[in-house]
Amino acid sequence: MSPRIATLTPYPALRLSWAAVVILSLTLLLHLLMLRWVEDELTLSVLTPPDAALLDMELEPTTSVTLLRTPARTSLKHKSPANKNLPPPSATPEEAIAASDPTTSENTAQAEISQAEATAPATAAPQNTIDSANSETATANAVPEGQGLPPPVAASTIFTKVSLPPAANLSYSVTAAREGRKVEGRGTINWQPNGETYSISGDAGIIFFTVLTYKSSGSVDLSGISPELYVEKRFGKSETNTHFHRERKTISFSASTNSYPTSGGEQDRASVIWQIAAMGRGDSDKFIPGLHFGMLIAGTRSAAVWRVVVNGKESLQLAGETLQAWHLTIMPAEQSQELQFELWLAPQKEWYPVKLVYSDKKSGYLELVLNKLEQKLTSTR
Repeated sequence: MSPRIATLTPYPALRLSWAAVVILSLTLLLHLLMLRWVEDELTLSVLTPPDAALLDMELEPTTSVTLLRTPARTSLKHKSPANKNLPPPSATPEEAIAASDPTTSENTAQAEISQAEATAPATAAPQNTIDSANSETATANAVPEGQGLPPPVAASTIFTKVSLPPAANLSYSVTAAREGRKVEGRGTINWQPNGETYSISGDAGIIFFTVLTYKSSGSVDLSGISPELYVEKRFGKSETNTHFHRERKTISFSASTNSYPTSGGEQDRASVIWQIAAMGRGDSDKFIPGLHFGMLIAGTRSAAVWRVVVNGKESLQLAGETLQAWHLTIMPAEQSQELQFELWLAPQKEWYPVKLVYSDKKSGYLELVLNKLEQKLTSTR
């Protein structure tokens, strides 16, 4: 009888392999569920307005500032007899901005109303503002009346002195809400004035993800901040660049073919906060409850006139400290019901922005509250 040769059975190894496959499958499933949850949270945050500009605010309502160049498809879609009166591209920036017919309007009748209001006698301005006839830019004259307020005059006609806040790193607690859901995160702003130039960088995020980064850079002169480049990058989207061509007196965008004329005082989403702070810090006597003025703010695809209203001083509790801060409301001059930006500037803290709230009736709100301030004692203008 031949001897029986013993062989190792493969069954334990097979059982071990199947166990590894099951564990790996469960791990992948858990990762997919986690990624789906994170995607939902990021979508919630990105759909909430940013600032800012912050997160995903669309600071681009319909504007009455005349375009120097409009996309061809827009011109065909909104073709109307009123467009025949547009100034030629060779017109000076002052003439182009002062034109009363908004090329971005989708309603010809509304354009005619705006034109009639622009040519009618100006409404008497309150005592704490300057008559719109003295405005140096089209920021004031091109905007029709809204919500019972006269057209906003240009900020440059009110504030004659500016003083930039010292360099600082600011950290914020962020709360975003949309359709009854809330998500919390963090945000930072790095403000760096350097003599005749400045730079601003900021970000906002949730969990371990940064959903927005932005940068603004340019020059500093006697009138304050003059942006040259605004860069914005949102989660899942391409980076956009907004260019302020001071030598050509135009604003252009990498995300659109729009081009706007300039005449001084224009800001981007990030710089506008610090320009207002510089005006308040340098000309604080002009900050009076009820004061309102206009500023041209460029977003990522277009530019629009925004109205700044000084509401008054309020007490805020921040990190166990009570501060008196000026509460300002910033809204589109023509669509103030749709978007709104609330800003609190604290004179006790060099006029730094200590609280910001962006709201959109369709998207909810985004709130930033200062929780840490690292001031850098450097010389500023």
